[in-house]
Amino acid sequence: MMIDKSVKELLDAISSKAPTPGGGSVAALAGAISCSLAAMVCNLTIGKKKYESVEEEMKELLEKAMELRRRFEELIDEDSKAFDEVMKAFKEGGDKEAAFKKAAEVPMETASLSKEAMNIAYYVAIHGNKNAISDAGSSAYMAYSAFKMAVMNVKINLPYIEDEKFKNIAEEKIARMEKEIEQTFEKVKEALQENIK
Repeated sequence: MMIDKSVKELLDAISSKAPTPGGGSVAALAGAISCSLAAMVCNLTIGKKKYESVEEEMKELLEKAMELRRRFEELIDEDSKAFDEVMKAFKEGGDKEAAFKKAAEVPMETASLSKEAMNIAYYVAIHGNKNAISDAGSSAYMAYSAFKMAVMNVKINLPYIEDEKFKNIAEEKIARMEKEIEQTFEKVKEALQENIK
């Protein structure tokens, strides 16, 4: 898996002449980083007397953040594979429609999970260890970036798909998720302004 590379190896792979890993994979990586930061805040909150009242919720969120992170790690590779299948369909005369649908579906999942990551970041920003609120905020910004990058990678594939129903569903889902993540992100930013002077 790409995630098993060193940070330098991964950065080198991204900056190479090869078209993959590209923006879709980086979106998933950003999602994984968001979840890692949220998990850190959970770990810095659990076991602290001051935060006993939210300990169980933090334990649940820690588990959820790590579960999401594992899926994001898989999506780093899946996005690259989906793009490679598009290239293969053009070169070898394969099913372009199916390839482009897959190339849209993978970042759509990344976008959806990024919205979930934002929800976790929001909760830990509000209820987590206040000494780590900048990390919770960083988690939210990474989730937001992951979402925006993933959406771009969905949209760039849609014009090549002939299935109008598929495209309409995708566009409606994006619009709905955008509204939700923007609202949550604004709440996180308000919490950051209140706690970081």
